Amino acid sequence: KEAVVVVDPYSTGCLIVKEIAARGYKVIALWTQGFSEEMKKHVPLSCGAMKYHAEVTEGDNLGETTRDLYKAAGRLRIVACICGGEAGGDAADQISERLMVRTNGAQGVFANRRDKKVQQELIKEAGLRSVRQAAGKKFSDVESFLRSEQYPVVLKPTDSAGTDGVKLCHDFDEAKEHFEFLFEVEAVNGGYNTEVL
Repeated sequence: KEAVVVVDPYSTGCLIVKEIAARGYKVIALWTQGFSEEMKKHVPLSCGAMKYHAEVTEGDNLGETTRDLYKAAGRLRIVACICGGEAGGDAADQISERLMVRTNGAQGVFANRRDKKVQQELIKEAGLRSVRQAAGKKFSDVESFLRSEQYPVVLKPTDSAGTDGVKLCHDFDEAKEHFEFLFEVEAVNGGYNTEVL
């Protein structure tokens, strides 16, 4: 028997879990640290109750997480590790490398896959149309950009999922207020924002 690890299987990721199970694989759900308990319940009605061979919470380091996954698998051979939702993308890349299964990799251009700023820079480097942008961990990092840019502008956390924290700001004061707000609230998937784009 074989198992597939699905990292943060919520929302449409539940459909992936159902398809994997229908093909005869056991599914191990890996929840990343800080992933919201509420989001774990975000399951499409068409999926019904979710059943996993095992559920594992990400450890403090890659080695601990890998050991926990092998322990959960028992005699099952882990043959894949995939992302079940945007929040699990980075972890799925790192863990799939460690498990030595097919992977997108966590190095080079694939590092920081969820960071919208990094991805826009890669798009621009490739000669494709991209957005003008600035990002920062403190307001002074983006203040000059916000003072010189034509409004409205969009602000969002660089590592958020979906539309979490996204806001169309119509003037400088609204943009400053939202920038500061994003560092005070918990992200939809758990954890706190570290940078705003």
